[in-house]
Amino acid sequence: MPTPSPAITPYVLSPNIADLVIDRSRLNAVKYRVEKQRRTKVAICGSGGVCMMPWNDPEWECWAINNFWETARDSRGRLAASRWWEQHQIFPDTTGRHAGHIIQNDNDMQWIRECPVPIYTTEPFPDNPRAVVWPVEYYARKYRDYFTCTFAYQICQAYDEGFKEIMVCGLELLNGTKREATVESSCVNYWLGFVEGRGMKVTIPPRRAVHTRDGSYIEEQFLLTHPYRYGHDYWCESDFVKEYVSRWDERKVAV
Repeated sequence: MPTPSPAITPYVLSPNIADLVIDRSRLNAVKYRVEKQRRTKVAICGSGGVCMMPWNDPEWECWAINNFWETARDSRGRLAASRWWEQHQIFPDTTGRHAGHIIQNDNDMQWIRECPVPIYTTEPFPDNPRAVVWPVEYYARKYRDYFTCTFAYQICQAYDEGFKEIMVCGLELLNGTKREATVESSCVNYWLGFVEGRGMKVTIPPRRAVHTRDGSYIEEQFLLTHPYRYGHDYWCESDFVKEYVSRWDERKVAV
């Protein structure tokens, strides 16, 4: 059984969200109401990156996932995500070994029904006119059929839509479960390298500035980074990896 999602508290929409509409005649049914208002910067976040997101900056289109309805808010508590991703099965299987297994709880279902911005789902959900099925087959054929988490979908789509810069906040999968640190982390790294290699700017803001007695330093996110260079920092790098791997068995496989 998944961890229960929080209740949905009252909200209004931030004036900084993008003005998007649904056009079901298009493969990607989400489009700008006025094309010349299209933004060039997009930001995505994991659970540890909410405080780094540019929720208050109208230059950025912010994307949220899953049960982030209480955290995807600007400094005044207004819902600040322009689009939403719910890439988990909505309804339980009716046959097979997982028949009847519930993935979405009552709060999840409430949000999928009432999400006030375009929400990408894995299956049709006519109860919400803003719900559109993410076109996985299209992206798999056009690029590579390699998607192990929602972040991979988002990065791929951001590139395909022509965004010039992507900010990634809190996607520190190497610190997560065994699933996140292996199949999800490698996939996210692939797509970030893919888009960066094709000219898209990848921005990884610092987690926070850590102040010490001798000054201060910026603490990096544990993403597309490694504290030491293999071989050139031989013993430091070796000791770091030993410490990292030694905690492996303490982790859950998934949540």
